[in-house]
Amino acid sequence: MNKVLIISVTIFSLVLVELGLRYSNKLKTYSEQNFDSYSSAYSSEGLKHLYLWNPNDTTEIEQIEFSFTYETNEYGLVKTKQSSALDTIEKIIFLGDSFVFGIGASPDSSLPAFLSEKLHIPVVNAGIPGSDPFFEEKLIDSIYSSKLDNKYLIMVNCSDLYDYIFRGGEERFLPNNQVEYRKAPGLEKYYKNSYLVRAIAHGILKMDYSLLSKEKAIALKFEAVEVYTALLLKIAQQKNLIVVIQPYARQYSNNNSVMEETLNYSYLNLLESKLIKNSVRTINLDKHLKNRINKNNYLNYSWNIDGHYNAKGYALLSEILAEELTLKYPEFINAKE
Repeated sequence: MNKVLIISVTIFSLVLVELGLRYSNKLKTYSEQNFDSYSSAYSSEGLKHLYLWNPNDTTEIEQIEFSFTYETNEYGLVKTKQSSALDTIEKIIFLGDSFVFGIGASPDSSLPAFLSEKLHIPVVNAGIPGSDPFFEEKLIDSIYSSKLDNKYLIMVNCSDLYDYIFRGGEERFLPNNQVEYRKAPGLEKYYKNSYLVRAIAHGILKMDYSLLSKEKAIALKFEAVEVYTALLLKIAQQKNLIVVIQPYARQYSNNNSVMEETLNYSYLNLLESKLIKNSVRTINLDKHLKNRINKNNYLNYSWNIDGHYNAKGYALLSEILAEELTLKYPEFINAKE
């Protein structure tokens, strides 16, 4: 009878802890906070070699903090004032993930849109939410391969390190236009459904959202730096490329220990140093942003829950990037090279 009582009390206590953690909302994932559903970063279901949105379509991204509508052109890229510049001789193709695309602002308040206004050069927004340098190389080779006069900016950030953890590198691209990511850790099936498991994973085991041991995740991020160095060097040897290293506004705030490692910018500084050693041109936005954004004002430039920059933040990024391009690489933005 005592055993039954102990088991019953234990189960009841665990249920109470689970309910309490759910009520607190502190352990919700990014997709649950913003889209009210769990989404596995290890899932590649339905993906093809070209990571694009549906062409000639309209999508509304509605989250707790904002709602914006985006249209796509015939390629599946976001439609902006510069979309018609795809066939312009002198133009910049700006590739990257949702921070290039401009999540958190209207289509014409994105980083590429502001940069085009400042440089007076067509800047094509080729950013795709969820993209990474391996998908971006495929995009270059597909849409822009015959345009030898294009200039390219590729922006990388901390999420690209995790994209490598979730997806791997070139091996993700299977025959017949199929894509397969790394296998999700076995813990994820429990993590998805239990906040108690999440509390143990993050609080006790000190895992980040890769759900790997801290040591394994760190090792893979160092591996990502090496792999991205080789990939970006290969692109730079073939194309007129500058790599932009981008911080999150949130990294200048106070974070708990898990977020501190998640937003650990030292990996990106290491990537930059390796690219420079290989004569790949780079611009590190952190060198200027850390003098402009701090724990007291970072929410003036970014969304609190979502974490993306807002229009003011993208305008600031464009201001810094335009200045750096003008001072360091004037030949890149001149009409005639």
